[in-house]
Amino acid sequence: MRLSEILGKELIDYTKGEKLGVLSYAEFIIDENAGYIDTLEIPLTQWNGLRKRKTIIQFRWNKIYRVGEETILVDPSEADVQSEYK
Repeated sequence: MRLSEILGKELIDYTKGEKLGVLSYAEFIIDENAGYIDTLEIPLTQWNGLRKRKTIIQFRWNKIYRVGEETILVDPSEADVQSEYK
């Protein structure tokens, strides 16, 4: 699977059936020793008043339930979220 095939798909919460958003930017983190995709990393930027907040959400590849033609099913409770202000 290519990264370009993942972009533009909708992220759907597997447990609630809610739309989390459309995947516009993402990165694959690859395990160099094994040679497979380890993590899907999604950077988000939000403005909070005068400060910019950068959030990175990481989904382990084995925790993504299904990648379909138009959607990706994930469980947000299993995601690793890192936030920082700039």
